[in-house]
Amino acid sequence: MRAWNGYAAPLMAAVISMVVAGCSSGSGTAARSSPPEKADVTVAALPAADLAGLYIAQDDGFFAQQGLHVKIVKIASSAAVIADQLKGEVDITAGSYVAYIAAQAAGARFRILAEASALRPNTRVLVISADSPIRTLADLVGKKIGLNGTNSIGTLLISALLAQHGISPGKVTFVTDAKGFPAIPAQLKGGAWAAAFLAEPYVTVAGEDYGERELADLDQGATLNFPIDGYLATQAWAEKYPKTAAAFVRAIEEGQALADSDRTAAEAAMGESDGLPHQVTAVMALPAFPVGPVDETRIERTAEAMLQFGLLGRQYAAEVQQGTLVKAMIGPGP
Repeated sequence: MRAWNGYAAPLMAAVISMVVAGCSSGSGTAARSSPPEKADVTVAALPAADLAGLYIAQDDGFFAQQGLHVKIVKIASSAAVIADQLKGEVDITAGSYVAYIAAQAAGARFRILAEASALRPNTRVLVISADSPIRTLADLVGKKIGLNGTNSIGTLLISALLAQHGISPGKVTFVTDAKGFPAIPAQLKGGAWAAAFLAEPYVTVAGEDYGERELADLDQGATLNFPIDGYLATQAWAEKYPKTAAAFVRAIEEGQALADSDRTAAEAAMGESDGLPHQVTAVMALPAFPVGPVDETRIERTAEAMLQFGLLGRQYAAEVQQGTLVKAMIGPGP
């Protein structure tokens, strides 16, 4: 597996540092003078490097500084926890936008509190087993591809990749592994599928532990720099606990900025959260970690791609094309 190469220019790192300093200087006072309505917060999160900002915020005490006690619960996919979130059993989720945009279109009401990640090279890939006869994407026709979630970001990214190579996504079969990314490398080695969708650090785990190989990087073409994960709450939760939502965002912004500017911090956080050895975290690829207000235009790309590849029905075409579906998920912010 290929090692990560830093992409942030020194100027960007300096700007990010200023943002963090600004957040830090005001956040402590805000937490003391206006404590969160709800101090105990449960966050359901994917085990992926995309959420390094979350794990840094936990490990470095940014949540505690905001008066929050955050419990992180690992999940296999975003879709798997939406029902629990709508019932109030989960406060905030950290995962792919795809499941939430679909739920929003179907009538649920969610708020994107902050962005978590966007694609960078080798952070989301298609992998094949060490002894696989597959050499090209065309070899996948008629084959099964393992995913961590049904109708997920994996479905979307792979569909886009196949389409740009002239292959109908309908010519492959997507199969969901309910145990998610940690289980996929072993399943792939066992022959469950011809290829599998993985996120870092499990792309690197697949290579280090099983000798599995990258067939295609999904950060290309129409999905170059594609938005992947975010931090979401229901609209009702965000309106009931606005100070809690604001405190969470302040802490996440500090975690995001540090993840984006300090690779060592991201490595340490992922090693701690997933019990990964240094030989994995030292070479895993890292995504972009957006800092600042949620970028509506960026998230709109997801909705448009979902419509294009059938993850949203055509009855939602007007909402997607007018941008109202995504706009309703961003709102005034916490």
